[in-house]
Amino acid sequence: MPPPPPAVDDARSAAQYLEGCDQGSGAACAGLGDLYDRGRGVRKDPAAAAEWYRRACDLGSALGCNDLGVDAKEGIGVRADDARAAELFAKACDLGGADGCTNLGYLRSVGRGVERDGPLAVRLYQAACDEGSAQGCHNLGYRHELGVDVARSESLALPLYDRACSLGLAIACTNMGGLFERGTSIVHDADKAVRLFARACAMGEPTGCNNVGRMYELGRGVPKDEAKAGVYFRRACSGGLAIACRNLDHAAGAGAVP
Repeated sequence: MPPPPPAVDDARSAAQYLEGCDQGSGAACAGLGDLYDRGRGVRKDPAAAAEWYRRACDLGSALGCNDLGVDAKEGIGVRADDARAAELFAKACDLGGADGCTNLGYLRSVGRGVERDGPLAVRLYQAACDEGSAQGCHNLGYRHELGVDVARSESLALPLYDRACSLGLAIACTNMGGLFERGTSIVHDADKAVRLFARACAMGEPTGCNNVGRMYELGRGVPKDEAKAGVYFRRACSGGLAIACRNLDHAAGAGAVP
């Protein structure tokens, strides 16, 4: 027998989550909120999603607290309130939620809803990274690369980008490739840079695609090939990267791409 259509599975999941939530499962309440957020198995309803996240958070679900915090930060289904978002992210972080630590770290890093505290943001990103948050690892790596609230160190940024990239965060792959391409304090390796840019591109990250195109255009780490460069510029342009559109126009004007 073929599997049931996804809509049937989602509707069944919604019913199961509702039953579990009524029985006091915070994880089930958060799962139901996610279905309302995405309109899967139920009618899309951001306000209802936020209410289920609230119930989940009240039951001690780190995911529910974090997701409600995101809603408060963005004004989705609830009134936008950065201070409330910070409270919810802090609760999620205290409950062991890596995403909550990452999101609170961001608010602390920019002073949004809370007093700016760069060193605390660094500690929060580190805690998130230790718990397996790709975004937390990336954000900490980025601060090390630029020297924001920490000593500037590409050698410390590199393993953080590497971990985030391995966890599937495309922008981390792009930034890691940039370290190898520039070779400032990391050993220059154009071949590795191209592979990392291509990996990011395959995950849909437009800057990675543009960078692969640039490497083909210049013949860095790959044989010079303006036609292939145009393919990657077009992909990046389709992803909304303005500089890639300009690169594509330039390549087309030079007759490198149709």
